[in-house]
Amino acid sequence: MDASTSPDQRGWVRGLRPIFYWLLLVLVLYGIRTHERLMEKTRLNFSVSMQGQAIDATATLDGKPAFSGQNITLGRHTFAVAHPKEETFSTNMFIWYGEHDLGTIDLKRAKGTLAVTADPPAPTLSIHGPEWSVTLKNSSGMTSSVPTDQYVVESRYAHWERADQVSVTAGSTAPWRIAPRMGAVQLSCNHSNTTFQLLTPDDRLLETGEFPSLITELPEGNYKLIALHNGHERKQTMAVKAGATNDIPVEYAFGAAVLETEPPGASVQGGDGREWGVTPLSLPELSPGTLQVTLHRAGYEPVQVSLEITADQTATFQTNLISTSYMGGMKSAREFMAATDYDRALQAVGDALIAKPGDADAITLQREATGLGKIQRAKTLGAAGDYIGGGKELALALQSLPDNEEAKQLLADFKKHEPEQIERERIERLNRGKVTFNALVQQYVDANLFDSHELKTTRPLKEVWANVLDWLKIHPAFMITRNASTAPETFEIEAVQELTTILATSAGRRQCVIVGAQTKDDETQILFKVLEYKTESQIKFSIGNLIGAPVAVNYVPISPSRLGTLTEKLQAQLNEGVSNVTARIQGAIGQAQADQSTAPK
Repeated sequence: MDASTSPDQRGWVRGLRPIFYWLLLVLVLYGIRTHERLMEKTRLNFSVSMQGQAIDATATLDGKPAFSGQNITLGRHTFAVAHPKEETFSTNMFIWYGEHDLGTIDLKRAKGTLAVTADPPAPTLSIHGPEWSVTLKNSSGMTSSVPTDQYVVESRYAHWERADQVSVTAGSTAPWRIAPRMGAVQLSCNHSNTTFQLLTPDDRLLETGEFPSLITELPEGNYKLIALHNGHERKQTMAVKAGATNDIPVEYAFGAAVLETEPPGASVQGGDGREWGVTPLSLPELSPGTLQVTLHRAGYEPVQVSLEITADQTATFQTNLISTSYMGGMKSAREFMAATDYDRALQAVGDALIAKPGDADAITLQREATGLGKIQRAKTLGAAGDYIGGGKELALALQSLPDNEEAKQLLADFKKHEPEQIERERIERLNRGKVTFNALVQQYVDANLFDSHELKTTRPLKEVWANVLDWLKIHPAFMITRNASTAPETFEIEAVQELTTILATSAGRRQCVIVGAQTKDDETQILFKVLEYKTESQIKFSIGNLIGAPVAVNYVPISPSRLGTLTEKLQAQLNEGVSNVTARIQGAIGQAQADQSTAPK
């Protein structure tokens, strides 16, 4: 303040100075508060999209992460938005108080170049990405600008395929080369109508077809080849070299066989059970080695055949089939011969001869069984004392076995004993009737109370037997209760006749026992016994007995030893019984003239 200023003025000025400072302070505080208020409203707003679609992207402000709606400082700033698949957006800006809205930032898609080559050209080439893909046929490759991303490149050839991942980055070229090592095979065979299967070493089927065949686009390496011709399988390995056509020949070396049987018509069955046909049969195209088949025909034994088959040659097999009946008969016959059962051996060998007439082995076995069987029977007869029958058997045995010393010796021994056998048999024949008769009458308790009677005739036994039966049937007829023969050259007859009164009540019973025997060639002996019985009521004083009505009776033998002195009536019945039966037997043998009215017709 200059010197011209008055003291009052200087005092006024000093008094205003505090006010001025206070106002200045107020203005400063107000400015700070206003600045703070305005900075609260100073924000950066933005959004990010790609082709109109909102996406998440990374935003930075001066190199630091930023987000929409955040407060920013005043002054110059650099703002950038980045996305892995998009081009980066960047801008410089000056910030003053207030909202700063950048709006929607539409990022552009980032791209790079994908260059794919295929040598040889791929039949199918496919490229797949999230936003871009293409499939090419018979293509050697492509070069194209594509969105940045991971891509799958698939290449497919006839027998080879592969899938690879290729990464494409912005502004660069991603090269990818497909160059598989592949070759081709030319398959050939020396027989037509042959098929094949081509497999990988781990038996994965690649291709099937018929020879000849050209197979291309095979990866270099080893393979399995299976050829099949009319059921003949051949396996071999083959190698494929890259960039070349590999010749693979398959050759079959076959032999042949001819099978013939007598009789023909036998089925031929392989070892696997397959039927190949019937004989005569020609089998071509057989693999060299051992052929094993079985021949079957109903009624004949199966035949196992083993033939060696040689390439380019024909093996022949011929055989006569053997009947099953023949084999079974011969086997059984030998078993029976071993068991000395010659009768059954003859039956079995007979069956064999029916199946195969004239077979020398069967005839020889038949003669042996016949001869040995005759010798065996001769021994049995000799042991029983029948030297004559044994001699006959031995003579027959020598017809079958003329050199058998045992049979000759036995025959000589038997001849010595024949005279004594003849005499023994003569005596046995003379006594055979009595022995048989005595054995039969012993079955009757009362037989000893009655006499035995004997008649002889020159008529033969069979005639006498038949005639006796006929004469017993004449009136009053006997009822035949037994008619049999239990010994050689004999017959046994038992018969009964009921005797009745005028009132038809039982008066008695007549039982006869008759035995016939051929004692000589010109003599037949008849022995008989007649048993007479009277009836006696079991209750003697019953009313039925008094009036003659049928009642239960007992049969009492008419014999003095039982009844004492016989009445005239009982004696007459006893005499009549013997006379009646005797007359009938005499009539049967023709020794008495029978009454023609009562004789059997």
